[in-house]
Amino acid sequence: MKKVEQFLKQHIPNWQQESFLLAVSGGVDSMVLLASFFLIQKNFPTLQFSVVHIHHHLRKESDEEEAMVRDFCGERNISLEVYHWEQGASQTTGIEEKAREFRYQKLEESMNKHKASYVVVAHHADDQVETVLMKLTRGSTLEGIAGMKSIRPFSNGYLIRPFLTVDKEELYEYASIHQIPYREDASNQSLEYTRNRFRQEIIPLFKQENPKFNQKIQEFTQTLQEQQELVLTLAYQWMERELVELPKGWSWKQENFVKQPVGLQKVILVEISKKLEGLLSVKNVSAIQKAIVSDTSQLSLNLPKGWIFQKRYDQLLIIKEESDEIPYQEIYVEESQSADIVLSEDERISFTAEQGWEMFVSREEFPLTIRRRKPNDCFLLNENQHQSIRRWCINQKIPRELRGKLWIVENSSKEIIAILGFRKTQSLSKSKETDRIRIVYRK
Repeated sequence: MKKVEQFLKQHIPNWQQESFLLAVSGGVDSMVLLASFFLIQKNFPTLQFSVVHIHHHLRKESDEEEAMVRDFCGERNISLEVYHWEQGASQTTGIEEKAREFRYQKLEESMNKHKASYVVVAHHADDQVETVLMKLTRGSTLEGIAGMKSIRPFSNGYLIRPFLTVDKEELYEYASIHQIPYREDASNQSLEYTRNRFRQEIIPLFKQENPKFNQKIQEFTQTLQEQQELVLTLAYQWMERELVELPKGWSWKQENFVKQPVGLQKVILVEISKKLEGLLSVKNVSAIQKAIVSDTSQLSLNLPKGWIFQKRYDQLLIIKEESDEIPYQEIYVEESQSADIVLSEDERISFTAEQGWEMFVSREEFPLTIRRRKPNDCFLLNENQHQSIRRWCINQKIPRELRGKLWIVENSSKEIIAILGFRKTQSLSKSKETDRIRIVYRK
């Protein structure tokens, strides 16, 4: 089919010198794709391609499909690898998703094995129409509604779809004229599957209204994908400026985020989620946006795969949830200690360090106790007023997640004299210079 060669010329630099991996199921679309590459290679021998066939063990016809693909490739000396998804026969739920995961895993393995730069699949215009309408019906992001792309990154190369603008009827016609064998998937007739209901009952109604419906969807997806590229460019620019990488996630400022258009905010959230462990659902994105503009100064939302969104006043975060509770600890400090005192994996206090958060303690207040915060802790706010540490944390906008990690310093009289890294009581400055010991907190 000439359209395959036209696609390669338009999208693939030096395509005659490249290596391709074809995913061939045995249906009319993939068999026409295979036949097309075979003819192209006759005219351009430097072009290399091999074939992968996946036997899913989901239908009786699968054995016949494998035999047909083997015969076609064998007669033409085409390199072929067949992978069997043995678990397919025992699957009862999530079959389509699990089959797809297995299929793409094997395509990636074979792509790396053959050092192919491109995986080629036979999705056509009718597949695109079905995908777009299903995404619209279920709800999706802009990326989902924009449909499948004709070329996208995959593993160490790209996945391409040369038939994405070709109607399936045209593929049937080409196979008939050129006597290309293929097998029909009987399950495509079952209305049990959502895609089949769209294909057989819904899309024909659209085509009655407009016989060029496939073309209109093609124009629609092309426009959306072009606009998406622009939005993604803006999103990446914003993320490069504003996003702060954390050990287990990302943070950014609410003030700078809400200045962006709402549509751009959604794309930014989706792109952040991709960096972590997959795409956020439309529901997740909507919930996060509502949380960001809400009057609540601190809140937390659970996200898939153990990630959480947190709002800490003006700071916004998507981070990995830490399930381990901070254990209560007490550390006693004598005046005579010279070595650093380790509080936690990344915290310590020193009597000799030159830089860090520092406090001065009179000798008479030793020994000190450094411990985790307790619920009813209070300290001297000024000469005449005590305040609970809980209230002080709220007033100082200390994030809730950090409050349980605070280190409290008590003197020998069990009076709280400091919150390490944050606050020193008024009394600390009253000692004589010669009677004070300098303590540095480092994190």
